[in-house]
Amino acid sequence: MQPEQTFGKGGLNGFLDVDELVDRIGLDEDEVEWRKHFIGFDEIDEERLSDLEPLLRDNRQEISDDFYENILQYEGTRKVINRSPKGVEGLKQTQQAYLVSLATGDYDLSYFENRTRIGKLHELLDMPLKHYVGQYGVYYNLLLSRMNERVQDQVVDAIETWAAERDADSGEGGLGRVVGALGFGGDEEVDDGLEESFEAAVRDAIDDGMMDILSLLRIINLDMQIATETYVDSYAKRLEESIERRKRLANEVETDVQAPLSELHESSGVVSKRAEAISQHTESQATGVTRAARELDEVSAAVEEVASVADEVSDESARTEQLAAEGVEAADDALDELEAIENATDRVADAVDSLAERTQEIDEVVDRLDDLAERTTVLAANAKIESSRGGGGDGDTMGVIANEVRSFAEQTKSDLAEIESAVEAVREDASATVATTEETVARVDAGTDRVRETVTSLEAIHESAQQTATGMEDVTAAADQQARGVEATAETLADLSQSADKVASAAESVAAASQEQTASLREVRDSVARLTDEEQEQEPPVYEQLD
Repeated sequence: MQPEQTFGKGGLNGFLDVDELVDRIGLDEDEVEWRKHFIGFDEIDEERLSDLEPLLRDNRQEISDDFYENILQYEGTRKVINRSPKGVEGLKQTQQAYLVSLATGDYDLSYFENRTRIGKLHELLDMPLKHYVGQYGVYYNLLLSRMNERVQDQVVDAIETWAAERDADSGEGGLGRVVGALGFGGDEEVDDGLEESFEAAVRDAIDDGMMDILSLLRIINLDMQIATETYVDSYAKRLEESIERRKRLANEVETDVQAPLSELHESSGVVSKRAEAISQHTESQATGVTRAARELDEVSAAVEEVASVADEVSDESARTEQLAAEGVEAADDALDELEAIENATDRVADAVDSLAERTQEIDEVVDRLDDLAERTTVLAANAKIESSRGGGGDGDTMGVIANEVRSFAEQTKSDLAEIESAVEAVREDASATVATTEETVARVDAGTDRVRETVTSLEAIHESAQQTATGMEDVTAAADQQARGVEATAETLADLSQSADKVASAAESVAAASQEQTASLREVRDSVARLTDEEQEQEPPVYEQLD
């Protein structure tokens, strides 16, 4: 694995410019050297880290697995990891490469530029700084447990080396040599404690191991410094942008509120003048209302008088109404009688028409009798002539004449019967006409009585109407007085109306000015609110912009 080929290949790298970032945080070769010197990182540390490469390389997968197993226990870090386009396995590969790179770097500007990239990628994933710095504590636990084993191995190796060297220098060997080195040889002349050379060997081994740990902690500290610097830069950049935006907004607000404030000042003057005018009109209204109240008292007295007269008129009107009702009833009766007279007259006319028809029928019968007489005369003449002639045909001729005479006689008998019937019908119609005429006379007498009663009722109505008219004159006089009072009140109310119109006009003007003030205040409020609004909507996080 080549660590330098692992970094910078993720999907988020296209969203950052390392050169710009390095320049912004002021990271250059001098800055790198200063930071190294500040924490005591030198070439010896570089050599020690190089010696640690086998340890880091051999344990990279186990450390990476344990690292992610630990941080995936927490919801906050899980959310951040889930935002990465690499996925957990890809992140483990990157972690392994990073671990090995701690011991294989040149530790120059290029190395720390790459560390800048690492820190910025975490910041782009919106990993909180507490999570980023906190995960180094997890890293320390995993690394130092391996370093502890390494130091212990180094101490054991140092003891074995010391023992081997002592074997070569003296004949004593084995367990006795080690027991003696630990101060348990039993020689009373030997001071208690470790043998000096043994103690020095152990201390040197421990010291060497601790220096390895210190070198590892120093490079991790440098990495953490640079990564933290990217967070600080991001916060500073946001703060600068916010300050700049606030300044710009403040300038815009200052410009925006100048006009509304001027309008507020002007409208306040208008409102003050209008309020003074309203006060004057209100005083005028109060005076008019007092005058109107006085005039209304006079109208009230006139109304009481009208009410009294109206009661009297009401009584007369009730009496007139009663008389009118009686007159109407009498008139209705007279109309009924007149209608009956009309009906009787119609029946008389019908009877006369019937008599005329019967007379016509009698005339027709008479005409037929005249004709019969004429024909009988002719027949008699013919019979006379025939009888004078004599001859054999006398018998036949006389038979014919006899038949004709018989026919004429029968016709005459029939006509006489019709005349008798017509005369009887005329007699009946005449009787009906007489009866109808008598009924008509009776109806006329009754109608005359009803008309007299109606005239009497109308005279009473006339008298009551005169009394009502007298009462109405009193009502008219009181009404005139009311009218004068109402007219005066109307004039007062007209004055009040004019005053009210002026007040309304002034109030409308005040309302308009108030609306203008409200609009101006709203503009001021909106402008000022821009200073306290939440940050303007930012672009979506870069991890949400990935395809």
